Parts: sequence; C-alpha cells; structure tokens
Amino acid sequence: DIEKVYQQFNELRDKYAKEVNLVPIQQPTPDNSFSLMTVPSEIKAAGGGKGKGLFASEMIKKGSLVMSLNAGNVGIFKDGATWRKFVATLPRETACNFIEWCWIQEIIPDEGNEDDIRNGLTIFCAFDESSLMNAADLGDWGYGEEANVRCGSSDDNEEGPCRFDYYATRDIEAGEELTVNYDEFEDPDQHQWVLIGL
Repeated sequence: DIEKVYQQFNELRDKYAKEVNLVPIQQPTPDNSFSLMTVPSEIKAAGGGKGKGLFASEMIKKGSLVMSLNAGNVGIFKDGATWRKFVATLPRETACNFIEWCWIQEIIPDEGNEDDIRNGLTIFCAFDESSLMNAADLGDWGYGEEANVRCGSSDDNEEGPCRFDYYATRDIEAGEELTVNYDEFEDPDQHQWVLIGL
C-alpha cells in the first residue's frame, strides 16, 4: 500500500528530527515535498521479485539531474550504535523497511566542503520515494539490466566522485523504471557496515 509507505516516511522523518537530528530535516508542505527526486516519478510494482520501484512519470533527458541528497530530506548516522538504537525503537514493519531503505557510503571530501558532516563513512536514509529506487547492476547486486541513473557526474566522459547527485545516463522514457548501480556507492560484500559498527 503506497499510502502506508508515505506514512512510514513521515514517521521516520519526525522520529529522526526529534531523536537524532545530525542534519536538519525539512518537513513537507503542500508547496514543497522536499523530495530528493528532481524529476516527476511515481511508485509502482517493479515486478521480477523486486517489490515496489520508482518509475519516470515523463521523459527524462540524458544528463538530467534525477536525484539530489541535498534536498533536506535525508537522515544520516555516523555510528552503528545510534543507528541500531533508532531501528530498535521502530514498529516491526517500519523497522524492516527502514533497514532496506538505508545505505552506507564513504563520502570523499571535496574542495570547499571539507567540514561537511556527511564526509567519511556515513549511513544515509532518504525519507521519501527515492528510497525505492531498485538496483540494476550486472554484477553481484542485480537483475541483468544497465542502470539508467548514475551517481557522480552528468558527463559520460567523466566519472566524478559519487557524492550527492544522481544523473540520467541516457534518455529515460515515461513509464520506465529508474534504477541505479548500488555498487557505485556501496560494496557488494557490505564490509562498510562492519566498519561503522554493525
């Protein structure tokens, strides 16, 4: 039920703002959802055992910014103990979804952002529909598809560090599922979770 998913996003956002609040979380308003998605998208059944997925609502041009983690709707955790405590106090179904919606990423500082709290090993959790973007990797993660969204750079010739912005790797048709390569920002062996204390 999609309405229930959005209710869980709201509960998680409120709980994070009250209990953790390492970064400010914007509360959605009728005029601004503070979604990480910068393109129109919708949640639908993804099929193939993937559960729900995120689909383009209209055509997206190659190189377009699809998602930005700078939207004010992403919680972060810098240590495993705080994340574990947060999860342990959630209702069971919400906790299971929250675990699925979180990822860990090593953020390399760039010039001018050396003091960003998100630098280094960080657990991220988006409190919106962007959490439902499925993997499309050809390797250990995936489903035999090529991702149509990439972290880092909109330029084919420049990989760029994977920080906070995700771009369309090609033209994406309306109704097409939006997919990423999880291994762009998280190792398939999941060793970063151990490094952060989980």
